[in-house]
Amino acid sequence: MKWGVIETFFLDMDGTLLDLAYDNYFWHEHIPNLYSKIEKTTFAEAKIILEGMYMEKKSTIEWYSINYWSNILNINLKSEILNTKDKISVLPNTIEFLKTLKKNQINTVLITNCPREMLNIKITQSKLWGYFNKIISSHDYGYAKETENFWNILNKNIIYNKEKTFFIDDNENVLKFAEKNGIKNLISINYPDSKKEKQIVENYTSINNVSCFSKKFIR
Repeated sequence: MKWGVIETFFLDMDGTLLDLAYDNYFWHEHIPNLYSKIEKTTFAEAKIILEGMYMEKKSTIEWYSINYWSNILNINLKSEILNTKDKISVLPNTIEFLKTLKKNQINTVLITNCPREMLNIKITQSKLWGYFNKIISSHDYGYAKETENFWNILNKNIIYNKEKTFFIDDNENVLKFAEKNGIKNLISINYPDSKKEKQIVENYTSINNVSCFSKKFIR
């Protein structure tokens, strides 16, 4: 396959371009630690409480919303993101991959569940501004990417050829809904979190990181 065959590239952010290690640290270590101090409980107890609260909202727009969790937990999450932003990092060779897409004039669209307030901090910290033709946060639409509503709204807002579009996302559930939407070229990531073992991807072609795309698909 040649680069010229691809018209549009949809890219997830966390776990695809950015190391998911930051998010896992932020939500499962940093916030439970703060919560334990506020509620005067142990870190272990706070972690159990928060994990239960997270699970109740999994795959919903609230699960990803820093405003929602700021209100629920009584913690200024935007402030805490700024306090921990030095831990945000890109996955291997991400910038080189984005430069290749730009060089080949491929319409590159960032599609993320990350809310705008957090997204802006992350892209600024990782220096990813300038590589995307469009940036879409699921919060713009009010539905998470792992819903049919999200894709229905996206189809009304942007024009793209589903046959000539590629989408890379580390979340198989998201890819499932993209597939239901008619996108055929779907790819997952083996190592979304650099501090964890390889994740098991059962239903989609997967690569170690985005820089492996060229080696595997471009001839």
